[in-house]
Amino acid sequence: MKPKISRVLICILVGIILLGLTSCGREAGYNIPIVCGETNMNNACGIATYGVNYYNLGVKAGDMAADILLEGADVSKMPVQFDPNPALSVNTAVAEEIGFKIPEGVLAKVTDDSTLDVTRVDSAIVSSGGDFTVGILQLVQHVALDEANRGFQDQLSVRMAAAGKTVTILSENAAGEQSNNITIAETFVGMKVDLIYTIATSSSQAAAAATEEIPIVFCAVTNPIEAGLVESLETPGRNVTGVSDINPVADQIDLIAELLGKEKITIGLLYTASETNSEYQIRLAKQHCEAKGYSYVVKGINDLNDIQNAFIALKDVDAIYIPTDNVLASGAATVHSINIGGQ
Repeated sequence: MKPKISRVLICILVGIILLGLTSCGREAGYNIPIVCGETNMNNACGIATYGVNYYNLGVKAGDMAADILLEGADVSKMPVQFDPNPALSVNTAVAEEIGFKIPEGVLAKVTDDSTLDVTRVDSAIVSSGGDFTVGILQLVQHVALDEANRGFQDQLSVRMAAAGKTVTILSENAAGEQSNNITIAETFVGMKVDLIYTIATSSSQAAAAATEEIPIVFCAVTNPIEAGLVESLETPGRNVTGVSDINPVADQIDLIAELLGKEKITIGLLYTASETNSEYQIRLAKQHCEAKGYSYVVKGINDLNDIQNAFIALKDVDAIYIPTDNVLASGAATVHSINIGGQ
C-alpha cells in the first residue's frame, strides 16, 4: 500500500507544480509586439504603425457632404477620397509594458500629429428645423469610428455656417448588429433625410440597399468596390461615394521587420473573419509577406470571446499584425490586457 500512496502523492505534487507554472506563464503574459492598421487602436495595444487619421477622414467626408447639399454636386461623379499621407506613430508606453525597445531608426522617422484643426460651429447644427437633415449611421462605438463621426460633424458645421445655413443631424449607432443597420437606414429613408452619412462597410451597404435616391457619403470603408458600393473609385456611378480608410498594409508589414531588426520573421495575422474589410487587408498582408519572404500564421476570430484562444494560437510568432478591424478595435483594451497577462 505505501508505495502506491507515495506514487499518488508524487502525481498530485507534480500536478500542482505544473499548474503553478502554467499560471505563472499566464500572469507573465505573451508580450508580443503588435502593429495595428490604425492609430487609435495602436494607441491602446500596439507599439507602432503607419496609420490613417479617422478624424481627417471624417473631415473629408464632411466636405463631400457639404458639396452635395450646398452646391448640388453629382454624387455619381465624385471620386472616392483617401488619407494621402498616413503618419508614422509609436507607442512607447505599450512597448515598455511588454519589454520591447523601439529602434532609434524608427523613432527618428516619427511624424508629428497630422490631425486637421477644425473648429466646430455649434450654432450651425440645430436639433430640429435645419435647412438640411442628415442621418448618420455608425456601425459600432469605438475611438476610430467616433473620430470619423466627429470630424464629419465639425467640418459640415463649418461649411454650413459659411453658407449661412443650418443642419439637423440625427446620429444613430447600430451597436454592431446588421439588423440595426437595416432598421436605421430604412428609418432615415422613411424620414426623407437629405443625406445619409455611413461609418463602416456593413452600415454603408445597408444604406445603399435602402435607397437609390438619397445621397450617401460613406467613411471607414476599406474596399468600396468589393463591398458593392461603387462601380469605380474615380466614378462611383450611383448615389454613393465617400472616403476609404485603406491603410498602407505593405508599409505596416515592413515596419514589423524594421522594428524587429531582422528579415526572417513570423508574423501573426489576427482579424475578424466576418468582416470583409479585414479579410481584404489580410489578403494584402499575406501577399506582401509572400513577396518579401516573411512567414505568417493567420488567425481569424468570430468575436471578442475568441481573443484569448487567438493568442494561444499565435504565442510563437515574432509579432502580430491587426488590420483596421471593428471588432478588434472595440476590444483593443482586451487585446492589450491579454497580451500583458491581465486576463
